[in-house]
Amino acid sequence: MWYLAGPGRYNEHVGQRVLAGDAVTMAVFAGRINQARAWELGKLLDSPRQVLLRGDPVSVTSYQKARALMAESMSRKAAFEAATSDENTWHCSLALHPDEGALSDEKWQAIATDFMREMGFVDAGDAVPDVRWAAVHHGPNRNGCDHIHIAMSVVRADGSLVDMMYDRPRSQRAAGRVERKHGLRVLASRETGETEAATTPAERAYMQRVGAHETDREALRRRVRAAAAATGSEAEWLRELRTQQIVVRPRFAKDSTEEVVGYSVRMPAQRNVETGVWETPRGYSGLQLGKDLTLPALRSWAGWETSETAQQEAAAEWRRLLAASDRRGARAGAHRPLDPAAQTEALAAVSRWCQRIQAIPAEDHAAVRRAASATAGLFAAASVSTEPAPGPMDRLSRQLARIGDTDPARRLPRRERADTASVRAAARLLWSTTSRQASQIALIEAMMDCFLAVAEARRAAGQAQAAEAMYSQARQALTEVHMRAAGINPDRPYESTPGSPAWVAAYRAHAHVTGEDPAITTNTILNQKALHATNTNRRVQKPMTPSRPRPWLPIEDERAARDRQAAEAATLQRLATPRRTSTRSTKAPVTPPRPARGNNRDTGFER
Repeated sequence: MWYLAGPGRYNEHVGQRVLAGDAVTMAVFAGRINQARAWELGKLLDSPRQVLLRGDPVSVTSYQKARALMAESMSRKAAFEAATSDENTWHCSLALHPDEGALSDEKWQAIATDFMREMGFVDAGDAVPDVRWAAVHHGPNRNGCDHIHIAMSVVRADGSLVDMMYDRPRSQRAAGRVERKHGLRVLASRETGETEAATTPAERAYMQRVGAHETDREALRRRVRAAAAATGSEAEWLRELRTQQIVVRPRFAKDSTEEVVGYSVRMPAQRNVETGVWETPRGYSGLQLGKDLTLPALRSWAGWETSETAQQEAAAEWRRLLAASDRRGARAGAHRPLDPAAQTEALAAVSRWCQRIQAIPAEDHAAVRRAASATAGLFAAASVSTEPAPGPMDRLSRQLARIGDTDPARRLPRRERADTASVRAAARLLWSTTSRQASQIALIEAMMDCFLAVAEARRAAGQAQAAEAMYSQARQALTEVHMRAAGINPDRPYESTPGSPAWVAAYRAHAHVTGEDPAITTNTILNQKALHATNTNRRVQKPMTPSRPRPWLPIEDERAARDRQAAEAATLQRLATPRRTSTRSTKAPVTPPRPARGNNRDTGFER
């Protein structure tokens, strides 16, 4: 509460006020609030725990964290102690899209109350009192989103605890119902389940300390997915990860040392760029990287060899990883560039894969999702090959992965093998090479056809809005690829007038995504380039010598210069004309003639 009522990290908090809450909170603290009153409000919210539980902590154990720590060779007792924390307060924020603008206080009050009711925290009807809670509004966030924060004590007024089981998925379902009730924008990813784990502030801080271009989660996600698409067996996948200096640990089935059902990965340790001290990297399970990167999901969509020999080889490789004292493999050598013959082979393989996606029946949703996952691996391989940090290829890979093979009920049994030979051939070539995106424009455009084939499959399945969003993402990504190929940095200001290099890049991307005839595209670009060159030549003027040098004034445009010169000429002509004898008093002040101005840029400021 102290932070919510304060200025914020970047002084972005304005108009701090309590909009909603339980009866006692609204009776005492409704309206504007400062940090002193926020401190008192926090004590009120925590009063049930302080009085009834005598301030004892509300201990909550994360069994997932405990299992991960035990997998890192920590003792069971120490792991459970480290995974247990005091969670006596529940906090949640509700934010709108920037395009939705700002809501009134009364609307936010209704939304907050309905959300708490949908969560079962108030008006539960179970003969227990409501929780103590407050909703605080302090203006839009740094992205321009109007939002509120809800803070709640998990201890009720009678000493009982609120049911916090599965609070995150419950909050997503509650938010969806509130969005529909109040006519707000419904988050599409929540409806379809196409989500992924975001990077955390701690991960980004670690990235800055070691001077990396991406977080460990992003680096592992790209490489694990790319290696899965580029390899033909589980054992080969493990070996490729070791060549990338990735530490892999197996997770065995309960009461078994043979059946591997999961894994965890982590990047090698790196030094702090300022202190030189070794930083301890964090490990991630497959699920923490992505829903399609769990071991069962990889076995379903990657198309690995499923014979008895391949499974025995994979089991031996897992045991070798577990027994090795240093689980990192040898550092991978420099990858060779993609030669023309290999690029032609990759183009043919991508074309075959695109035709295979287009041949999938619209009603076979499971096959579409498996194809999306495999195509995500292809884009991940292109990202690792051409992007030192996550770029457009990585964004498209993640989009395909979100709609990919994530539902266990739709996965193939382990002994069945998905037919991904075409995509594997292209991904293998990309995985084993390194080059700039500029040298792979044709291959990237062919891959984009696969991305659009998945979009069309979604359109055929009745998801037109999702398909349009994918088309927009494809245009944006391909525009960035063409701009970088032309030597333009999209992150810096650039000219976008018709015929300029940036405009040409955007038009090429638009033409490819919409399927425009290449001859029409070439003709349009040539015409616009010619017009752009003509207009540029017209704007070039000979250097002029100003009558009154003013080095501190901004550069004048053509029209402003003409207006200023005409005004000065008229002034000189008027001063040269003999004046008549005035009958007015000579004691009156004489005002010098003021030249007319064409626009505000002529003088720069008023004198």
